[in-house]
Amino acid sequence: MKRQAFKAPAPPLWAVLFLRWFCAPDMVETIEGDLHEEFLHQVKRRGVQAARRRYWLEVFGFMKLKYIKKQPLLSTARRSNSLLTPDMIVNYFKIAIRSIWRNKAVSAINMLGLMLGLTSSLLIFLWISDEVNMDRYHTNGPQLYRLMWRQITEGKRMAMGSTPGPTADEFKKKFPEIVHTSVFTARSKAMTLKVGEKIFKETGDWAGADWFKMLDIRLLAGSPETALRDPNSISISRKLADNYFGGVQNAVGKSIRIDNKEEFQVTSVFENLPLNTSQKYDFLLSWASFLNQNPWAKEWGNPSPWTLVQLRADSDVAAFEAKIKHALRSYLSINAKNAARFDVELFLQPYEDIYLHSETDNGEISGGRIDYVHLFAIVGVIVLLIACINFMNLSTAQTARRAREVGVRKVVGASRSRLTIQFLGEALLLTFAAALGALGLVILLLPAFNQLTGKAIALHMTDWNFSLAMFTIVAVTGGLAGSYPAMYLSSLRPISVLKGALKSKRSTTMFREGLVVIQFTISMVLMIGTFVVYRQMNFIQEKNLGFDRENLIYVPMEGRLLERYSVLKQELLHMPGVYGVSRMDYQPSSIGSGTTQVDWTGKDPSVNIQFAQVSVGYDMDSVLKMKLKEGRYFSPALTTDSSGYVINEEAARRIGYKDPIGQPLSLWGKQGKILGIIKDFHFQSLREPVKPLVMWFGEKNNYGNLLVRTQPGQTRYALASLETICKKLDPSFVFTYSFADQEYEKMYKNEQVIGTLGNYFAFLSIFISCLGLFGLASFMAQQRRKEIGIRKVLGATVLGIVGLLSHHFLRLILIAILIACPTAWWAMDKWLSGFKYRQELSWWTFPATAGLLIGIALVTVSYQSVRAALLDPGKILKSE
Repeated sequence: MKRQAFKAPAPPLWAVLFLRWFCAPDMVETIEGDLHEEFLHQVKRRGVQAARRRYWLEVFGFMKLKYIKKQPLLSTARRSNSLLTPDMIVNYFKIAIRSIWRNKAVSAINMLGLMLGLTSSLLIFLWISDEVNMDRYHTNGPQLYRLMWRQITEGKRMAMGSTPGPTADEFKKKFPEIVHTSVFTARSKAMTLKVGEKIFKETGDWAGADWFKMLDIRLLAGSPETALRDPNSISISRKLADNYFGGVQNAVGKSIRIDNKEEFQVTSVFENLPLNTSQKYDFLLSWASFLNQNPWAKEWGNPSPWTLVQLRADSDVAAFEAKIKHALRSYLSINAKNAARFDVELFLQPYEDIYLHSETDNGEISGGRIDYVHLFAIVGVIVLLIACINFMNLSTAQTARRAREVGVRKVVGASRSRLTIQFLGEALLLTFAAALGALGLVILLLPAFNQLTGKAIALHMTDWNFSLAMFTIVAVTGGLAGSYPAMYLSSLRPISVLKGALKSKRSTTMFREGLVVIQFTISMVLMIGTFVVYRQMNFIQEKNLGFDRENLIYVPMEGRLLERYSVLKQELLHMPGVYGVSRMDYQPSSIGSGTTQVDWTGKDPSVNIQFAQVSVGYDMDSVLKMKLKEGRYFSPALTTDSSGYVINEEAARRIGYKDPIGQPLSLWGKQGKILGIIKDFHFQSLREPVKPLVMWFGEKNNYGNLLVRTQPGQTRYALASLETICKKLDPSFVFTYSFADQEYEKMYKNEQVIGTLGNYFAFLSIFISCLGLFGLASFMAQQRRKEIGIRKVLGATVLGIVGLLSHHFLRLILIAILIACPTAWWAMDKWLSGFKYRQELSWWTFPATAGLLIGIALVTVSYQSVRAALLDPGKILKSE
């Protein structure tokens, strides 16, 4: 009988393989042997299965750092070819420093251009960041909306942010989607506050009871439920609490007299509003107080305040908007019959969008400051792009100098990818250095920039958003600037380079010329744009508005000045330097109130015209120096004039009386006659056409502005007299005033800022472009030294040499001008179309700007050209 061979049990194969994989090679044999002996011992003691389980445990027990073999991250071959090892990065850095130092002039030009471009872009980024973050700090922001009023009259649509005062409370009851609602006057009106003997002018508004429940305005004292609930409640800022009462807790329960009329009780104190709040106020009065003072605000037919709603987070906004679209019809008595000629619709505007999207056109939200955000973003990119183009141009122009370096590196084994990274690294290093310089410039320029733009922007270096933006700008700029030079230089063939057979390709030359054309096209467009904006601003400043805004002073009337207006007027008229005195409830360049409740004999019932309206006092025509076309102005000698009306030419055209003087006219149901027709004057922005206007008698109103016309050169004396008399009639009155021409300029502050910034950016773009042109001219002069020497030996004049070197660039500039002219015409015509009254584009603007650009370019190039032309040909040819 054959004896069966004994087969000894073996450890688990996978455990053995696993041990061999992770264990250090010099230890694996010893450990494996020990484990095997232990395994056999355990087999005898506990059996095979138990011994195998224990074997696994023993293997895992050796997974300690001292037994694990050191695994290389990359294989030796791969590591040697890796492009981003620490050693290689250090090497790239050294080479980049050497290269930059070796080409100091070109590097300096590149760095200066990039630094200026980055400075502009960073300033623009800070401005845009400030704009887009306005009002976006409220927790309920995504659920907050403003009700917008869209009026459809005779097929025409117009929209505004005002709605009737009762809308907020009524809608809260009617629509379950609404969590909170609040009205808000959005007037930011300066009012006189009196606390004890302290009298100040502060800016305030009126708001509904839910205001503090909707917005993230931290209350330091009081509660959101009661802050603005009751009549004569006032909520003040921490600043006012400190100034008037010596602290937050001392303020609550105290009284403040507003405009010397009523006492308000401080019910709450809120933290000073953050800078990124568009609505600026230091105190809020309860809406209930506003209704007591202004009963008309309770009517459905008078849209005046904002109505803000906070919807439930799970609300279907589109469905809610559809529900409220015609919700006002029943309150305004609009039925199917009259809805065909006159209708009102409601729609929603997100609260966070109000600041940037404040303008409407044809009943839709059309833009606003968001247009400037887009414009500045484009300008920032353009200026940076010009700087990048400089870098590309000058780097590729250096091909001949760096070709040998590239050839040698390739011969000794450098790959194209390694060379690409090297050149990109140089661009990034230079951009990083330029960014550091740009940061310094931004810090220096920020105060002036804030003063120009009217902002309070601060540079927060540790802010995550700024750091990310800075990193992105530097990376994109460096990558863009270095991309083409890196690709082009790394593509050079070493054999051609080392044989000296390298020739500049036509495609490369054309690309470089194309970049120059792009640079100067952009510069030309910016120059024309700046010039057109400047002319339009001049046109606005010099435009005849139909009244004289020079030597005209506004004084808001309040307190006893209103009661004693006739005394005030008589005393002022006897003062030296005062030409005339009148009153008006608005300033003549900003009459914003309108109504459709104007009726006349024979009025077509299907016609529903929006008229502007304003109350005026005696002598307003002479004080404003307006011209009467027909009839007469209000006269104190005729008491019946108090029920009459004076209209403008546009109103007369819309009313349509053949002989309007003496014809009946009613405003808000108050019957009267047309006394006179004044020539049209601009009482709103020049972006708007002149609207029909009805002026009604308001000599004894308990509100409005005092208008004082001073004699030329006597304003200072008249102003002193004005202040003395005002303080004598009401010592508790804080005397404030403004000049009509300054108020008019404020209306176009945005355009003025745009124009000024446009000047700076146009100058920067031209300067950066010329930097590049200067560098290219220098390079070309150096490259053509031999040719210049030969030409001079053959009799060429200095002028001829200069012409030879300049005409090349002049050709590129002319191409840029040909491209820029139609582009600039299209862009500026579109911008000017936003003005109803505008300065037309003049044909001579284009050749004048082109001549200026050519002159600047020639001056830039001529220095290098003349310098090359004056060189000694003997020395040139000897050195060549």
